[in-house]
Amino acid sequence: MTSFIDASSPTGNGRRIKVLSTDLIFSGVDNIFVYPSLDIDRLRDALSRALSFWPILTGRIIFESDDQYFIEFSDNSIPFTYNENDELERWPNLPVIVDDMKLIKPFIDSTQYKPEIEPLLRFKVTRLIRSDEYILGTSFCHMVGDANSIVHFHNDLSQIYQNLEPIFPRPVFERHLLDKEDPDFSCLPVLKLYRNTDKKETILARLAQEYTETDPINMSFSSEQLAKLHMLAGDSNEITTHDALCAYVIFLINKHLLINQDECIRRAYIYVNYRGVTDLLTPKGYVANAIMQPLSSDFPNPCSLSSIAKTIRELIKRTRQEDFLQKWVTSANVLMGQFKKDGNVNFVWDKDEVVFNSNFKYDWSNLVDFVNKSHCVLVLPEFTNQTKALTMRSVKPISYRESFHRVITIAFRWEQLQFLVHQLHFHARSLAGLIDFYV
Repeated sequence: MTSFIDASSPTGNGRRIKVLSTDLIFSGVDNIFVYPSLDIDRLRDALSRALSFWPILTGRIIFESDDQYFIEFSDNSIPFTYNENDELERWPNLPVIVDDMKLIKPFIDSTQYKPEIEPLLRFKVTRLIRSDEYILGTSFCHMVGDANSIVHFHNDLSQIYQNLEPIFPRPVFERHLLDKEDPDFSCLPVLKLYRNTDKKETILARLAQEYTETDPINMSFSSEQLAKLHMLAGDSNEITTHDALCAYVIFLINKHLLINQDECIRRAYIYVNYRGVTDLLTPKGYVANAIMQPLSSDFPNPCSLSSIAKTIRELIKRTRQEDFLQKWVTSANVLMGQFKKDGNVNFVWDKDEVVFNSNFKYDWSNLVDFVNKSHCVLVLPEFTNQTKALTMRSVKPISYRESFHRVITIAFRWEQLQFLVHQLHFHARSLAGLIDFYV
């Protein structure tokens, strides 16, 4: 049964914001949360109240001539679907990232890219009658914002549901102004992702082929393993745990999977959240796609854990410099606007490059709990697409059924996967195995 939720106090008033080129991600972001209890009427009321602070989500995408995109705050209703399921015994023990959409499709009402008519937010709640669990599926238009924006909204909703004060600042939706482009800066290798593009049809055909040729694996790491890995990676005052984790995965592949040194992974794209550097670009509460995908320099030694980790850290430190960031944001928007206008997409990288999405994790368990402290399961319905390089995503699994603190999902070709399993035997779950692999 589907109903429609209006903002308790409409605040959109038809105003518009111009969308940046880096916001032009024509997909939705789906999340599934599993709770042991949830008051549906209370959730509806909380959503209505939250929408008053988030009028952007009651709006629509508007496309105008000259490839201009806007979001119009049009105070529309949000679809809210409630179902009951008496077939499942209980919610299955799925990995944090699920690449088989058939498993979770019944629990998600996904947003679509349909300018002027498609809602920017959809809710679906399914009660499992046998276990009395509640499956909350939310779908958030990616053009509105990134993971930080999505966490922000979900936390506001959870706080309102509990009659608590917001943790995040009030959302700010207006996009920042861009400086004049520096052509020399736009040609730097760090912006390679925005210059290496191909036709959308070509990319989709390749992704479809590679979907049949690859399979993801989940590698889980405990807190103790991560601490040991952090120590092995080098200067703990400079290198973060995430730097060490990314470097370790590259190190494993280069040492155990790619026998020919000419095939080694030599550079990494790192998805970086650029909030917190300057309020001119990202004021507190900024809701947008404030993410960048810079390319590292070559690893001095692609088979050295510390060398890889230091190179990744140097890249992230560079992106956090205000002057660099101002130029990068402008160049990225100019380049992305150009290839979008040409009908291209930028899922193109070289075979000796790897992509990490992302360099940040969010504590969904405590931020989106709806009174269910430490009793939330998070599922990310997402396939880590592999083109010519390996694509990796690390997350913090949120589940009252698991104790591991970090999971990394990697897409491999079948022959790569079989070889890697033979080399690793999945001993990444044991501290002894972790050290054995490093040595």
